[in-house]
Amino acid sequence: MGARESDPGSLELVLRGKNSVVEASAAARAFGEAQWLTEVECARLCIIVEELIANLYEHGGLQEDDPVRINFDSEPDGIRVVIVDRGKPFDPRSRPRPAKRSDRGGGAGVDIVRAWAQITDYSTTDEGNRLALLLPIGRQF
Repeated sequence: MGARESDPGSLELVLRGKNSVVEASAAARAFGEAQWLTEVECARLCIIVEELIANLYEHGGLQEDDPVRINFDSEPDGIRVVIVDRGKPFDPRSRPRPAKRSDRGGGAGVDIVRAWAQITDYSTTDEGNRLALLLPIGRQF
């Protein structure tokens, strides 16, 4: 696991390689618990982060030594998550919803992310892809 900030309302990690999904999910859980999220909110944060990081390695072309930076910030309206990576450009908002799922469930993770979080920004920068989303807290879905 990479660098961490000490502000309890903010956490930054730089991850690399095969353990990135597990490390990102564990960090999401620890951050969510530190922010007093309900169990459901914390589980949603973990699932969203797990889906997004796994997709970078499975579909985004990231290699073992490619860094992924993830930031968690507590805001009045929820938890902001920002992911910066050097994988293939992909804006989850642009993916059409499939009429039918494949046997493998392709696209279900992106649909979960879009259902549980607000994707507030996607851009490509000199650092790579930058995806920002907000997980609303205290709302029923």
